[in-house]
Amino acid sequence: MNARSVVVLALSIVVLIVSLCSIVITVKPPFAAPVLEVLGLQQSEKVAYSGENRSDDVLFGGVGDPTLTEAELEEQRLEKLRKSQTPLIAQVEGVDIHCPIRPADLTGVLFHQASYDYALVMETKLPEADPTKALNERNTRINHEQVEGEWLDADALHIWRTSDTTPMDTSIDVGAAAGTIVRSPISGTVVLVQDYKLYDEVPDIRIHIQPDGKPDLDCVLLHTADPLVKAGDHVEAGVTEISHIRDIQKDLIDVQLFFYTPEGVGGNHTHVQMNNANAKGYRAERLKGALKVKE
Repeated sequence: MNARSVVVLALSIVVLIVSLCSIVITVKPPFAAPVLEVLGLQQSEKVAYSGENRSDDVLFGGVGDPTLTEAELEEQRLEKLRKSQTPLIAQVEGVDIHCPIRPADLTGVLFHQASYDYALVMETKLPEADPTKALNERNTRINHEQVEGEWLDADALHIWRTSDTTPMDTSIDVGAAAGTIVRSPISGTVVLVQDYKLYDEVPDIRIHIQPDGKPDLDCVLLHTADPLVKAGDHVEAGVTEISHIRDIQKDLIDVQLFFYTPEGVGGNHTHVQMNNANAKGYRAERLKGALKVKE
């Protein structure tokens, strides 16, 4: 074979190789995937569907996932919600009340009497704190590192007020430093965010939330500032950020929780209660201008 023949053969082989490579790149047969990935000519499926690029709907069995039933999708959604919620602090009339403050930020839990008889008695599974010990030590037990558990891992004070004649456990003071984020204690719809005068003197804010499926109830939060929600917003219990703890202590003396927290911590808190919205005159007086929720 002369030199000319060798050159022609070599060129023919090069042309054949180039043609085969072109076909492989275009068709991308499965056996060639590793080589194409190394050469950067094909994206790995692991990259294309990594958690960073997937939406929550895909990660948690999103709508339209053909491998899961509607019941399974709903259970996954609820499980995801449970893992993101703050723990329970009380229950009333079949409504779960979650702690409006993250355990890491909590300074104390104090059940007491509400000022009006339309407030409903709440039940709790929190262990009862020894009020005398808590007063002497200026402290109540709180697991600030709690990340799991259905109920809040903290002791609760139950303190009577001589100025009120209503039943015990009709309201809760949940303590935290001023500026701390307040989360919705229940799932429902915000129906009213209202400025008012506490004791007819101190400027304050009331946030009213109608629990899902309970139009006869009104959950009210007091002593917050810079609200993050408005009437019509739907909120999730223990998840949705709705406001911030206000510095109520600068306007009031003898804030009850102050005496059961360490020196320097203070008694700032948000006040939570569940009211009977059907009580005589309640809607006209307390829910004037409130959004009417369509069930």
